[in-house]
Amino acid sequence: MAEAGYLEQGARAHAGHPLRAAGAIFCLLIAMMGCQAAGPALPAEPDASYEITLRPELGEDGRVDAIAVTSRLHGGLKAEESRLKLSAPVVYVNVMGIADRIQDLRVTDKAGPVEFTLEQDDPVPGGFPYFRHWTATRDVELPLDISYRALVQPEGGPSGPAFGIRPSKGGVSGAGAGYMIVPVNTESSLSVLDWDLTEFGPGAVGVTTFGEGRVLVKGPPAALMQGWLMAGQAGQYPPKEEDSHFRAYWLGDFPFDVAAEMTYAKDLYDFFGEFFAYLDPAPDYRVFLRQLDTEPYGGATALANSFMLSRGPGLPEEVGGQSPRSTLAHEMIHMWVGGLSGDHVRTNWFSEGLTTYYEYTVPFRAGRVPMEDYVSGLNALSERYYTNPARAMSAIEIGQVGFNDGRVRHAPYERGALYFADLDSRIREASGGARTLDMLLREVFTLRQSGEVELTIEAWSDFVSEELGVEEAAFIRALHIDGALIYPAGDGFGRCVRGVPAALEAGGEMFEGMRWERVEGVAPEACFDGAAEGASP
Repeated sequence: MAEAGYLEQGARAHAGHPLRAAGAIFCLLIAMMGCQAAGPALPAEPDASYEITLRPELGEDGRVDAIAVTSRLHGGLKAEESRLKLSAPVVYVNVMGIADRIQDLRVTDKAGPVEFTLEQDDPVPGGFPYFRHWTATRDVELPLDISYRALVQPEGGPSGPAFGIRPSKGGVSGAGAGYMIVPVNTESSLSVLDWDLTEFGPGAVGVTTFGEGRVLVKGPPAALMQGWLMAGQAGQYPPKEEDSHFRAYWLGDFPFDVAAEMTYAKDLYDFFGEFFAYLDPAPDYRVFLRQLDTEPYGGATALANSFMLSRGPGLPEEVGGQSPRSTLAHEMIHMWVGGLSGDHVRTNWFSEGLTTYYEYTVPFRAGRVPMEDYVSGLNALSERYYTNPARAMSAIEIGQVGFNDGRVRHAPYERGALYFADLDSRIREASGGARTLDMLLREVFTLRQSGEVELTIEAWSDFVSEELGVEEAAFIRALHIDGALIYPAGDGFGRCVRGVPAALEAGGEMFEGMRWERVEGVAPEACFDGAAEGASP
């Protein structure tokens, strides 16, 4: 994977919908490495394992001001390595100064304290991750102990995904990438994560993407960075005593009924499992929600089998309303869509574009979104794309802007969604209605899941070319890499809506685009039945 420069210690960066103002991160590496909870917590194997305990610390004001970390590394270092190496992000997807907030670092082995030399990667444009590296000045002997304190992310700073550890409602939440320093040259392939919740008192919960309380996590220590965490007197859905494959945890007072909205999310998650089908059964899933008093608020962000919804105080007009349901759908869909292997900048049109396409179409097909909202959503998507200042930017140009401009960063998502709508129409037309995009994707994702294929841009182009009987690679390159405009087939979002040419106005400028309107006489449940009518406007 071309992103491995930071993926070995970090996540594949991506953004999202305007409601996901800070964007989102989906870590395809998790699926590749099998970094997940391994069922019920079991004793750690003494060889080649990493034990870590997290102890949130309260300041004098009763708010969490740091997480104290104690850990022990067993086993040995990788072949031909004798100098322990540690790494922590300096910047992680617009969360600044993470390595600078690591205090009181102490590493000791049988011979005593270990000292280190420091190196640091060159900064990466656009708020993307780069790391600080510690290298031991002498050979070490395992087991050895690593301890430090990680201060919470201060308020202020640029907006971005919710990786930074932030205090709220007397607890703390964030992600491993927002505070951890980890050994990177160990042979360890198993971690045991545990909590010390002493300062929170009775009833407190400590939970991560990998599970509640003490859990096993497969993969190297860096796999721990790819999990959300939450600790404190958190709300829970369903109640703790109720067994469920879908769980939610939250800190803060939200303007909507969290338990009711999580019931909706669970119902939608179960529908996704049936619709996408190839993950059978669908894995256990966890949702984390936090409400912060100060910026940056964070938006919504997906990691493996989980996502975080991070937001600011509720507005008066939000009270008694719904959660951002399209955001919930988007983040959960990421688990099934995954992404392409290769450079994130050149491939996020697939992971984000396809997720965005399904964010609009699958809840509608499930009957969770009424017809008028479906049409309205498609028109909002279309308007965002055709009036986006990055609508004709290349992938490289968009990547260089990165997290410095949310609208620019979203262009591949919008462009990708319209591409997949158009592709569904082309597949239906080429097959006389016998084949659909859904069918192709289920076959491709099954092959990817089994390891029979590495899904690269080239591999995807070949699958589509075989499906259509015409070469797809040049079209993909022109559209997604070079930045050509796309006007999808008029029936790309189903037979019950039609896309027509339209002049769109934004900021006093006019743009050639498309609008979507309902087709009378075609019921919503028949929207995706039958052959495509083809014909781009």
